[in-house]
Amino acid sequence: MNITDHVYSDTYGLHTHHTDPFFTARFPFYCRVVQEGAASHALMTGCANSDLEKEGKTWVLSRFKVQVSRYITWPDKLTLETWIQPPFRLFAPREARGIDSAGREIFRSMAYWVVIDLEKRRPIRPDAIDTLIGLSEDRSRWAEKNTWIAAKMDKLSGIENLKEARSYSPQIMYRDIDSVRHINNISYIEWILESLPIEFKTDMKPVEFEIHFLAESFLDSKLTVYSSSQQGTDSRQETPSKQIWKHVIMQQTDSGEIEACRATSAWKKREMPS
Repeated sequence: MNITDHVYSDTYGLHTHHTDPFFTARFPFYCRVVQEGAASHALMTGCANSDLEKEGKTWVLSRFKVQVSRYITWPDKLTLETWIQPPFRLFAPREARGIDSAGREIFRSMAYWVVIDLEKRRPIRPDAIDTLIGLSEDRSRWAEKNTWIAAKMDKLSGIENLKEARSYSPQIMYRDIDSVRHINNISYIEWILESLPIEFKTDMKPVEFEIHFLAESFLDSKLTVYSSSQQGTDSRQETPSKQIWKHVIMQQTDSGEIEACRATSAWKKREMPS
């Protein structure tokens, strides 16, 4: 663990329980590394959830986007670098990237974190950014060629006709809840991936994933995942270069269904390890 110029870094090993049947990293492994790095950075600067909860506040994830350049294979390691961008509105944007031992990028992510008042369950200003975590002086970190990272994450559109989408009803378990007592963001991502056909996931790997959280879900919530295949193409090619999916997770309430989250994913043909 290290913090230099307000940038947190740490190295994480890929273990067999993080891999798919081909000993290749599963997509949620990258998401967990990003979340772990964010938590450790906050802990080392005195504004982890355990610190904020003493003041009746906590961090929650609002939006999250990942772009994958490649998947490592067991027993490889990666180094995570993560830092905060200048806050805007109520968002505290956190960028991260995974790199290998040669400094080559493996993935890059952007997360919009917010601080909420635990009693009112409403967002408040993320003052901890200025007073505790701090901003890196090296602005080139977020002025690179990955322009999608620098751009604001606009609201995702939903699925127009849920009846035509694939459906999956996850069994919410105790392991899915976190310190805020709501469903952890990684569980939503895993349920979305679980909703897709096994044959599809055997042939393809996600290269882009974006998810927006719209409502909290809890241990006793009733959820349904809907996933709809879209057509993704590269304008330079006549055949599709990516398989695009839209996803939505609906939560059953006493007054009807509401959206818990929306997501979109892009997939490419799996590269088999040599």
